Amino acid sequence: MAVDHQRRVRPIRVFVVDDSPLIRILLSDMLNAHPDFELVGTASNGQSALDQIALLRPDVITMDIQMPGMDGLETLRRIMAQMPTPVVMLSSYSKEGAELTFQALELGAVDFITKPHPVFSTRIEEIRDQILDKLKTARRIKVKRLTPEPSVRIGRPNKTAAPKLRRPHCVNVVSIGVSAGGPKALMEIIPTLPADIPAAFLIAQHMPPGYTRALAERLNSLSNVQVKEAEAGDEILHGTVMIAEGGHDLTVAKNGRSYVADLNRDGGACKFRPSIDRMMVSAAEHFRERAIGVIMTGMCSDGVQGVRAIKEKRGRVIAQDEKTSAVYGMNKLAVQSGVVDRVVPLNGIVPTVREMLEGFQREGESQTS
Repeated sequence: MAVDHQRRVRPIRVFVVDDSPLIRILLSDMLNAHPDFELVGTASNGQSALDQIALLRPDVITMDIQMPGMDGLETLRRIMAQMPTPVVMLSSYSKEGAELTFQALELGAVDFITKPHPVFSTRIEEIRDQILDKLKTARRIKVKRLTPEPSVRIGRPNKTAAPKLRRPHCVNVVSIGVSAGGPKALMEIIPTLPADIPAAFLIAQHMPPGYTRALAERLNSLSNVQVKEAEAGDEILHGTVMIAEGGHDLTVAKNGRSYVADLNRDGGACKFRPSIDRMMVSAAEHFRERAIGVIMTGMCSDGVQGVRAIKEKRGRVIAQDEKTSAVYGMNKLAVQSGVVDRVVPLNGIVPTVREMLEGFQREGESQTS
């Protein structure tokens, strides 16, 4: 009798929380049809979910945000305080849904999925693949217990009351590429940027349309720098942060003496949009040795070509380290490619960027003396 020595991989145990019976059925069917997953239970409200999760201890939870009684945010808060588990939120495609999603990410959710319509969706196959991919990634993320007191965030001054800074033409640019775990990481670093930092920041965060604007508004409310979702023709200025719109690639274009944002959707075979690679390659072409690339947490290879292009133009490259990454994926590939100058923890990214910018200034002064 032959013996199978291959190791059997345990399926990912998923618990589904949603007040919609049709959504529960849709997700249950997706999970039951795939050998990599095991549906361990469902719940239609927060309290029922808490009772079952405590007993079943799933690997990953999908959580509806808006539910009667105990909503998804309160249920998430209790899960992360009592039994930390990777949670993927199901968000409605609306401004309110996007704002609630970012509150969930701040509470410890690892990712979100735009809630599929159970009847009228014509792209069920694509939705299924997206959901299953995100659940697989979520399983790999180490979550932390939510402390009773939320961490103190840096407040911003009243920007309308603050004196307007005179912003010179942009000569330095920092391109940041981030995917899974990105919104929470960005909320940690962007608010620490000083308003007078001598660089413009471009961000490509893998995220669907609608949510990037909410992310920009959330970051702007926390930060001293100006943060906005990029629009075609926006001038790229020091002390500003532009986030690529979901579904569009953000690139750099020259307009006289100035640099402006360009948006396009003709990415060809590129799987991700916004594309980190396209943004960084464009920044490298225009800013050359005055470009810095920052590659952060994420589960894909997007950005590796981009940081290589920056390095080839004699720019600088920073990678977030493994310990502080939700998923050590694309930053790991960048490090392995040999083009990274510095590998630093999340809280070391901004100090390293400032150190490199000071180096640019010293180099410029030595060339003119």
